[in-house]
Amino acid sequence: MYNKSILIMILPLVLITFSTAGFKFPDGHDAVIEPAVRGILECRFDDVLRLTDSVFLADSKNPLAATLHLAALGMRDVDFDTMVDSAAFMRSFERAGDAVNAYEKIHGTNSYVMMLRGFVLGMHASFHLKNKSYFAAAGTGLDAIKAMKEAQKLDSTNTEVNFFLGLYDYGKADLKKRLPGVTFWLPGDKADGIRLLERGAQSAVLTGTAAKLALSDVYLSERQARKSRDIIFALKKEIPNSRFLLWAEAKYFENQKMHSQAAAVYGRLADSYDEEGRHAGAYRYAHMHNAIATRNKAAHLHHKAGKDALTISACKLILMRYGFDHGDKRINAIIKDTEKLLKRLER
Repeated sequence: MYNKSILIMILPLVLITFSTAGFKFPDGHDAVIEPAVRGILECRFDDVLRLTDSVFLADSKNPLAATLHLAALGMRDVDFDTMVDSAAFMRSFERAGDAVNAYEKIHGTNSYVMMLRGFVLGMHASFHLKNKSYFAAAGTGLDAIKAMKEAQKLDSTNTEVNFFLGLYDYGKADLKKRLPGVTFWLPGDKADGIRLLERGAQSAVLTGTAAKLALSDVYLSERQARKSRDIIFALKKEIPNSRFLLWAEAKYFENQKMHSQAAAVYGRLADSYDEEGRHAGAYRYAHMHNAIATRNKAAHLHHKAGKDALTISACKLILMRYGFDHGDKRINAIIKDTEKLLKRLER
């Protein structure tokens, strides 16, 4: 069943929050942040890729543009729930790494350099994590964590790195389960991770919203649903059209067993993926899978809520709109599940 984990989903994400932090970006570098990050949040990935390419071509000494280009590719994969173009991702990773190295040669090692190096390596680790290459993810990820710890050591006001550092501390227990033989984990625990995320959510300019989205999921895991709800409803004022926020909202309602409300949010996600799929070209099937999966999820939640008329309606819509062999195993499996649910209800 298609069910994004917010923690995994946003690991490569670099998102903006509208606040003031002590850490300052180099003059001119921060101009790309707002349009690029807004585009990522609204899943306008092609727009962001064109923008960051243009900025980097105009100023190859701007490693932030190259880093945001990599973030857009990573988040496109997350949104599509598939690896769209691994070769493009690797080219962008190499370019971003080279841009950071070139900037360091001119300006020396500083918190900004180490932060971006950590981000680039962190997104590369996410790439391996998504492909279930856990040892590769752990190795690159630990290099990323070390770079970001160095960034914070060089400038204690740099809370931009708190997003990754907080996720690492909080999620380390899960990685240890996957890699029980690895003994070189850096110190930290869940409480440390939450504190880092909270501080980042309060003051980071570049990654503050990412920290908030992470906390919305963390608070659910920690049975602090009210805090999760407060974050989600506050973000709805800032980024109402974000599918990433819709996922967080759906997870919250599911966690609270508010099945009808969760079904409504999954329906909004399905509509969004359907609309996106009409313009997706070569990636149409990825969006179709997302649309079918979220509509199927809504159907099951309507059933849990005891609203079988809505369940039947949702199932019939899925079968009418998508109910033929697509040659895609994931889509066909959801179609079969939908047929089974409908048959059970129409007996």
